[in-house]
Order: sequence, then structure tokens, then C-alpha cells
Amino acid sequence: MSETPLPSADPSSTANGDRTRRRAAGALLLFASALPAGYWLFASLPALWARVEPLGGAVFMLAATLLGAALAIVPLAVLAGFILALWYGVESVYLPRTRPTPLLDRLIVGAGLLVWFAPTLATVALAARALAEGRIHFVRPPRDYFLATDPIAFWQGFGFWLIMGALFAFLAWRYWRGKLLDRRPLAH
Repeated sequence: MSETPLPSADPSSTANGDRTRRRAAGALLLFASALPAGYWLFASLPALWARVEPLGGAVFMLAATLLGAALAIVPLAVLAGFILALWYGVESVYLPRTRPTPLLDRLIVGAGLLVWFAPTLATVALAARALAEGRIHFVRPPRDYFLATDPIAFWQGFGFWLIMGALFAFLAWRYWRGKLLDRRPLAH
């Protein structure tokens, strides 16, 4: 008995970039729907808890568990939707597609560059602020090091921010260098 292969779709009809762009659109839809739901959920939390609190026994446990699960899952859905939309969007720019979209590709790459290099920009901004103010502030544990009174600790904190900025820049560059140094046009 011979097996017949399943009919497959024509590979030229759907390019890898098109499939990846659809994944990005789905993740963006998840982000766009979970964000207002999360805002509503956290904004109306006191009213929701006021309805759950007077319940008793198993009904209280079920309602509190469902509310807690919603409070945990919705922010994760927002974060996952944002990260996946950006990841798949950037990847789709550099894969072959059936239709070129140069303006959208540039917007996606610009957003991707901004997000990937944002931690570097933040740490450089913190270092620049420390130089301008003459003090470095750390939140946990709460510490302030002043250039005038404790220069060694100040410069150590300053160096820490620069080292972290360099680390973040290196990691972002490792991802982007193959894409940015590629001489092929964005739209295939």
C-alpha cells in the first residue's frame, strides 16, 4: 500500500515574510486588545474587589482566584503581544514577501531599533544626569553618592551605568548587526 503525500500549498503563493508579518499582526492584535482590558481591570479593581469580598466560602475562593488570575494573565498578554509583534515585525522585514511595503518596513525597523537600544539610551541618560547633578541615586538599596563628598563611590556608580549601557548596546548590536549591515533592500 503506497502512501500519497498530502497536497501542499504552492510555496510561492505565501512567502516566509508574509507568514511572519501575519504573526506580527496577530501579536499586535493581542497587544491592542489586552492593553485596554488590563487598564480597565486595574482601574476598576477596588470596585471588583468590593463585589468579591463579601462572598463566602467556595464562591469567594473561586471569584478571588479568577480575579487574581486575570490580574496576572492580562499584563503578561500585553507584554507578550508587544514583544512578539515587534519581533515578528522586524523579522518579516528581512524575509522575502510577495508585496513590498517600504514605508511600513522603515517604521517597523525604526520602532525595533528604538526598543532594542532603549536600555542603552536610558543608562547613558542616567550617567549624564549624574554628571549634571553631581550625584548618583540608586533605588535599591536606597543610596545617594555625591561627587563632592564621596567621589570614589560616585565614579564607581557612574562607571556602573556606563558598563551596563555598553552591555545593553552590545546585546542589541549583536541582534541588529546582521540586519543593518545587509546590503540587500528591505523589501524583496
